[in-house]
Amino acid sequence: MNTALSLFSAEIGLLLVGILLLMLLVLNQRKKDIIYSKYKELADTEARYRLLFEHSPIPLMEEDLSAVKTFVDALESREISDLDQYFTDNPESLSRCVALSCVLDANRAALKMYGAGATDDLSRLSTVLPEDQRLSFKNELVNLKQHGGSELILENRRLDGTVLTVERRAVIAAGFESTWSKVFVTVIDISEQVRLRNENKAFEKQLRHTQKLEAIGSLAGGIAHDFNNILAPIMGRAELMLVENRDNPTIQGHCRGIVDASKRARDLVRQILTFSRQVDQEIRPVFIADVVREVVQLVGPTLPTTIEVVCHLPDTSSPVMADASQLHQVIMNLVNNAFHAMEKQGGRLILRLETVSLNIDEFNAGSSVSPGLYQKLSVEDTGHGMDQTTMAQIFDPYFTTKPRGKGTGLGLAVVLGILRGYGGEIRVESKPGKGTIFTLYLPVVELTTDQAFPVYDPEEPMPRGNEHILLVDDEKSIADVTTSMLERLGYKVTVRISSYDALEAFRNLADGIDLMIIDLTMPQMTGLQLYREIKKIRPDIKVIICTGFSEQLDSRQSRVLGIEGFLNKPVIMADLARCVRSVLDG
Repeated sequence: MNTALSLFSAEIGLLLVGILLLMLLVLNQRKKDIIYSKYKELADTEARYRLLFEHSPIPLMEEDLSAVKTFVDALESREISDLDQYFTDNPESLSRCVALSCVLDANRAALKMYGAGATDDLSRLSTVLPEDQRLSFKNELVNLKQHGGSELILENRRLDGTVLTVERRAVIAAGFESTWSKVFVTVIDISEQVRLRNENKAFEKQLRHTQKLEAIGSLAGGIAHDFNNILAPIMGRAELMLVENRDNPTIQGHCRGIVDASKRARDLVRQILTFSRQVDQEIRPVFIADVVREVVQLVGPTLPTTIEVVCHLPDTSSPVMADASQLHQVIMNLVNNAFHAMEKQGGRLILRLETVSLNIDEFNAGSSVSPGLYQKLSVEDTGHGMDQTTMAQIFDPYFTTKPRGKGTGLGLAVVLGILRGYGGEIRVESKPGKGTIFTLYLPVVELTTDQAFPVYDPEEPMPRGNEHILLVDDEKSIADVTTSMLERLGYKVTVRISSYDALEAFRNLADGIDLMIIDLTMPQMTGLQLYREIKKIRPDIKVIICTGFSEQLDSRQSRVLGIEGFLNKPVIMADLARCVRSVLDG
């Protein structure tokens, strides 16, 4: 019986062992199935990840910063907690961190952006990070340490050296926070956006500059009007004293000094008005070579022997449409600037004129010139030159590098305003110690017929007359001096300082008045309004409009309105005499 029991127990044991073995086999198979299933899921996830990674339009990279993390941990063990300050004070350590940063993988978009053929070409971050941007990379390390991620904008470079502005975002992969052995990075090229943003800023700056010029121009006009009203009687009285004291050399000398100073003041007012583009111009075909020769002949004797003037002017050239006096002013200004640049050490002043053809690519989008033939005038000096900061400001109103009392700061601003008003442009090239070249471009005009313009000899006697003139000016001092000028020329003058009084006087004397000289800017009734009223009374009456400044009228517009003559204040006696005689005889 004991034997049977033993056998039964053995059989039970074997059965249990078999059951256990079977259970182990089943569990092992289930484990294998689970492992295989997880492996397959992981493989599918990896495949999807690789697919998304490779085909993402956004440049993606995987980086290994484990060596950098070891370096940062070592700093912490030395109780260096302020990484920002440490890397600022120790840029060599930051460069070391950049060198330790490895790129494990890069997708197609990243390879294309950097111009790389394979990931191995981007194995080191230092490959695409310029030296001057490594301080920016410091911010990434600080943010990774504090927040586990980073966003910053910095410059990168393609493998061919092209500079890129990129938006770089980095985040430590989950599970790798302690080692930084896997960091996901997106790098977006924003170079075009930055370029457009900078262009917008430049346009905004240009707009502000234009608005500033307009404001200064409006202010200049008002100042010029008041200043001319003060200047006119000073110049007029001096001219009358010259005429009345021909036998007194002392008085003649004093009066010439007053007239010369008044003319300089008048020219300054014209500069201000030209700068604001609010001055009347006499546009006609002008040969630049002739103007250059006049300027050189004028300034040549005043230049020191240490400055040599060299002119390369063609025998024949095409004319440009411009005001000769303004063009003279432009060239004189540039020549004077060149002289001041060489005043101490001497040098050469070179003026070169040639005809060039400009295509659409010659100037940038902000330029005022269009394709075509141009007269190109270069004014070159071998003076001290200018740096980039100075060159960026030379066309700003009231900016000057000359000592106090030697420059108004309006010269180049006026030059730019004149040239652009003619459809031209100016360029400047300069380097400190290497001299400066100003290059002017003015569009060529083809003449179909010969044009003759009157030229007056300053020594020619002033024309006279005996007609009756009604003079209207609300400034009594100007009215008085103009009356004296006209009476010295033989005319009979009736004066009124009010538009309404003048209209009443004309009603009473209409048949006896041969000519009216009317100030344009007057209270109550302007010169144009008075002109219209008197034309209703007597349509054939001849009128000269006189003004120092006006946005409403210039000589061309006055002719369109039927006004026979136009004079700019302050009026020179010779100009007044010729204008009056020309209108009366016309």
